[in-house]
Amino acid sequence: MELEPGEDAPATNRFPVPRRTLDAEPYWHGVRERRLLFQRCQACRGAVFPPRSVCPLCEGGHPLEWADSRGRGEIYSFSTVMRPPAPVWRARAPYTLGIVHLDEDYYMFSEILGPPAAIAIGRRVRAVFPEREVLLPAFELDQP
Repeated sequence: MELEPGEDAPATNRFPVPRRTLDAEPYWHGVRERRLLFQRCQACRGAVFPPRSVCPLCEGGHPLEWADSRGRGEIYSFSTVMRPPAPVWRARAPYTLGIVHLDEDYYMFSEILGPPAAIAIGRRVRAVFPEREVLLPAFELDQP
């Protein structure tokens, strides 16, 4: 469904399901196993996320290999949502979304769990897989 300029998307009572691509299937398999996976270029050794078929860093056409992430990093940026965008999010608000810089040197957009007042740029976090309607990794605050 395509929206016209100024038109609002319909409210929903279900959580959105991520769009899956063929390149990302190993990632989603890892999520089902509660593992956080990313790709590494065999040529330049750069970390690649989200999943791709070609390294965006060197574009050398060399194969990308899958690797397990330790799931630890630090908050790079975040925003706390006080007013949910759809009725399905009301029970969860306020909630925080952000970008986490993982120790393997890639960035991931995700929910950051914890009291909004405790969330700060540079704060250490670790990946968790909360039991929810849609299984997705989130990050929780490491103990200071």
